[in-house]
Amino acid sequence: MSNEDRIKGWRTRRKGSNYTVGAGVADWRLDPAALFQAQSSPAVLLKPLVARLQGEPHASVAARRAVYEAIQAELDGEIARGGIDDTLADFSRRRLRIIVRLLEQDIRAGVAVFEPGYMPSKLLAEDERLAAAHERRVQRRKQDEARDARRHASRNDIPLEIELSPAEAGDLAILRERMHALHGGRRPRGLDQDRPVGRTFLALFVLQLRVMHGESRIALLWALVGPVVLLTLISSLYFLMGTHYILGMDVPTFSLLGATTWIMFRQIIFRSSTAYVSARGLLNFQGVTPLMCALVQALIYLSVYLVVFSILITAGHALELITLPESWPGFMFYVVLMGCCGSAMGVLFGSIATVWHFYLRLAPVIERFLQLFSSVFFVSEQLPEQLRPWMLWSPFAHGMQLLRSAYFDSYKSQDGSLGYFLTALVFLAVISLAAERLARSNVQPM
Repeated sequence: MSNEDRIKGWRTRRKGSNYTVGAGVADWRLDPAALFQAQSSPAVLLKPLVARLQGEPHASVAARRAVYEAIQAELDGEIARGGIDDTLADFSRRRLRIIVRLLEQDIRAGVAVFEPGYMPSKLLAEDERLAAAHERRVQRRKQDEARDARRHASRNDIPLEIELSPAEAGDLAILRERMHALHGGRRPRGLDQDRPVGRTFLALFVLQLRVMHGESRIALLWALVGPVVLLTLISSLYFLMGTHYILGMDVPTFSLLGATTWIMFRQIIFRSSTAYVSARGLLNFQGVTPLMCALVQALIYLSVYLVVFSILITAGHALELITLPESWPGFMFYVVLMGCCGSAMGVLFGSIATVWHFYLRLAPVIERFLQLFSSVFFVSEQLPEQLRPWMLWSPFAHGMQLLRSAYFDSYKSQDGSLGYFLTALVFLAVISLAAERLARSNVQPM
């Protein structure tokens, strides 16, 4: 519309008896303060629209559509200028479309839309329905954001920050000030010195035993059944080949030592590494650390399998299937050392898993690979000379062969080295503790 057309329209309206200069101009502009509030009355859009429509030519549908489009463009400009949220902007656009539809219906029906206090009859009901739908979308969006935040914190193992209300934030600030005042007079190192490590470790040990007794009775039963199954498999392979003695060791006892020791080693790795990663709930107690949780699990399964060894050896000897050890202390000593190796491996795996969360899925593959080169199924003296050095790179092969040497009077391993085994154990423990020290900050209390 040109300026000449606007001037002509102004002169025409001026001739009307109910028109004065500047009538409706004050109501033309949109009020940004009240425009984008879901609780505001629909009049914040209706009044500017009616005033604009009254001040412009509105005799035809095309002329009214131009006014509607001008209001829509001005609303979009306010949205862009104020950086309004997409949900609230969509609510305002939907409200304008409803007002335009109802207003156009009344104009076509001959209703006096320019009378003071005019409002479409269905506008309030439609606006309430629109506001309720907008509130549902807002709540659903907040729930989705909270769920995504919890999922992100869980996947990345970081603390979840929750937005607090002003009253709760004030209470939290007061609590923090009083906590700092309480601990301000004590040295941080003094807190560590006063921490009862032994009592905490014993209490955590008893707690995990009760949890296992209440939830994992089948796991305790499998601690007996698992070695018997693997023992049967290993023994059957030798019996099928017609072998009853291996370098002076009877096959059932040879298989029992390899199967039970390795199952203990594997369980300690898996349980301790999982306990290190999932210790977030217990870290809220004073003195409890991820390392302590992992060592408690290792001690539990080492104790369980020492009992399993005693039961299987005693029962097998009563059935004349298993021979008794030459030296119980020497045999138990190497079993404990293999348990220490499993503990170090478990802490190392758990530390890596705090950085690479899918690492524990690879742990069974790594364990199976180590099993093949750890003298579980055979000893290095059974292999050709050119293959022995490759197998003896594994310190666990030395430990298993030294264990059998302490158990059998007729077998003394020529390849097993106590010095190499202990050096590798110390080296593995140092690496595990260093990795645990670096990864400790990644495990936060739940």
